[in-house]
Amino acid sequence: MANIRVRPNGIIQYDIHIYGERFRETSGMPATPKNLKIAKATIKQINAEIDLNTFQYRDYFPDSKKVELFEQLQRDKYPDRFFPYFDDFAKKWIAQQAPKWKNSYRKTVERNVHHYLIPFFGNTLINEIYLNQLDQFRQQLTEMEKEDGSRILSNARVNNILWPLISIMIVAAEEFKFDYPFSRYRALREQKADSSPMTLQEVKRFLDYVEPAWYDYFLLRFMTGMRSCEVHGLQLKHIDFDHRLIKVRQNVVNGEITDVKTPKSRRDLPINDILSSSLERITATLTEPDDFLFTNDDGEPLDTRYIGKQVWHPTLKRAGLKTRRPYETRHTAAVLHLAAHENPLYVSQLLGHSNTRLLFEIYAPYVFNAARNDGSAFSDLMRSGGVIKSD
Repeated sequence: MANIRVRPNGIIQYDIHIYGERFRETSGMPATPKNLKIAKATIKQINAEIDLNTFQYRDYFPDSKKVELFEQLQRDKYPDRFFPYFDDFAKKWIAQQAPKWKNSYRKTVERNVHHYLIPFFGNTLINEIYLNQLDQFRQQLTEMEKEDGSRILSNARVNNILWPLISIMIVAAEEFKFDYPFSRYRALREQKADSSPMTLQEVKRFLDYVEPAWYDYFLLRFMTGMRSCEVHGLQLKHIDFDHRLIKVRQNVVNGEITDVKTPKSRRDLPINDILSSSLERITATLTEPDDFLFTNDDGEPLDTRYIGKQVWHPTLKRAGLKTRRPYETRHTAAVLHLAAHENPLYVSQLLGHSNTRLLFEIYAPYVFNAARNDGSAFSDLMRSGGVIKSD
């Protein structure tokens, strides 16, 4: 049972006896009449939950170091419960699913489960997790703020954190024959990041200001639209000078070499005269087929975060260009190819897209500007035809 005590320093303390152990937690409140009334109401609620066998230590003292001890004692007390606790089932689920995942994806899922889901749902029986708990947890995630008041986690990131919970509960409901509780759950609406491709003049300015050692690296990205991980995965064996092709076959993600993401991503890119000269410079010192085209000072494949932080953004700053993601090299390549009147199907294949729809949905406004096709020709036609009266 639980009681309250007043410590010698005048602070109210909660004193809880359960499962043969004594747990003491400070309320942090001085023993004023008002605070004593609040503490007594809390103790009344705790005792009621203890009687109903629903008391959870973390609900009242989430930051206490004694949460783990309480939950272990609780489990020892009821070892024959039919349904598992969330943390146990989540670990089992990861072990079952991991062989299907790439290591980089597995690490992301494990981080979401261990850093976010288990601290909140860990000591809850799998069949006692309900939609209102998910809503409460999601609200906490969306309200996390940086010092400047902006959100720490975007809607997309919150959805990514919650996806393992959804999958775990689907599997658990099927295995233990209880009703899936999230049938009315809807993911948060995600707002895609605005595209910000460079103009031809901005590309020239960037390449003028980039350090010479990185000139060919970024020229390749602007010319081909390859993803960072694809460029970092290029080895000498992937450059076919005889047939003038770059063979995109693998990625480097978090230092791990993996196959490209989709069948469409596995593609051959033509080497034009500009790229041919650049690639000859890049590969001049390479001797083995497995030598990477681009490496760090230790001879290891490049890290995407390093490129962004140490090369891309400093170059933008020196060149006086607005801040944008390194991924914009890909968008820039798409826009400039279309502005040069390249066949949209060819551009889609260059980027590894499954069809041309994405090209027109994302890049159309930028292509009009880059190609000077801004509707002025139609305006001139209307004027010359006398449809529009002259001022």
